[in-house]
Amino acid sequence: MAEYFTNIVGNEALRARLAHDVLSSSLSHAYIIEGREGSGRRTLALNIAAALSCQNRSADKFPCLECDACRKILDGKTPDVMHIVPERDRVSIGVDASRFIRSDAMVVPNDFEYKVYIIDPADTMTEQAQNALLLTLEEPHSYAVFFLICTSAASMLETVRSRAPVIRTEPVTDELLSEYIRAHDSRAVSLAASSEQYAALLRDADGCIGKALALLDPKRQKPSEERHALAEKFVKTLARPASEQARLELIANFSTKRDEVIPELIAISTALRDLILLKKTESAPLCFYTDREDAIDISYRFTTSALFALYNKVSDAIDALSRNANLRLTLTALTA
Repeated sequence: MAEYFTNIVGNEALRARLAHDVLSSSLSHAYIIEGREGSGRRTLALNIAAALSCQNRSADKFPCLECDACRKILDGKTPDVMHIVPERDRVSIGVDASRFIRSDAMVVPNDFEYKVYIIDPADTMTEQAQNALLLTLEEPHSYAVFFLICTSAASMLETVRSRAPVIRTEPVTDELLSEYIRAHDSRAVSLAASSEQYAALLRDADGCIGKALALLDPKRQKPSEERHALAEKFVKTLARPASEQARLELIANFSTKRDEVIPELIAISTALRDLILLKKTESAPLCFYTDREDAIDISYRFTTSALFALYNKVSDAIDALSRNANLRLTLTALTA
């Protein structure tokens, strides 16, 4: 039985496609890898790089993960795989990075046959940086391969997307997620003894292994639990006619930092999504609630139109804050 990219969990169709491209020497010189944070985008890029240089590659298995080439690439010990990230204290990747790539790509690989550039996160590249990178993508050297890591390819210039096919890492099932984190982190085994906490972790990970592993850190668990509690309180308060005082108290529960409020609103949006689905069928798959009976009870307190209206208001608030709208005014409008 063929074993391709065994370091990648799930994503069978994508793994098969990439394996075919590697075996047939039809791999593109550049790919945009989009997906959720923690969904394995960086792992995939490194494993493709390993597959290209694997010294034990066969028609039915690669990368082997054990040869000198695989180990050097996966352990970050070769100059032939370069990670291009924002400069220190900056949130975007500027034009200087693209100019460096163009210059460096003229130098042949040091250890292996291919030279790989992983640009992460590529959706932070300025327009000038993307245009400068385009010059390299249009005239690539035969040994140069580029992986542009992003959340959404739509954020990249159309001219860049035309030179780099988009591949997407998909979330995995809770069963595969649980199996993986239990095998790779003893904290998951311990946490599984607390069924409610473990179920909450799987829910918050949303099918992303990297996110699940990060959430095993107690420092990451607490903020997640606080967001969940806030979302529950928000929805329950608005499930009944609420006084102006109660609505003002809801606003006070939110963080005062924009980058923390948006995840709080996303948690509320996920809760509302569950309640809307429960209006259609009580057996709907849930992403936020772990207690189905409690969720059904809350859904009964809303009309379907009220749930959709509140869901849209939360979505509008997320969009507004993403565009730098006033935090206090946005939250006040949300609870009006």
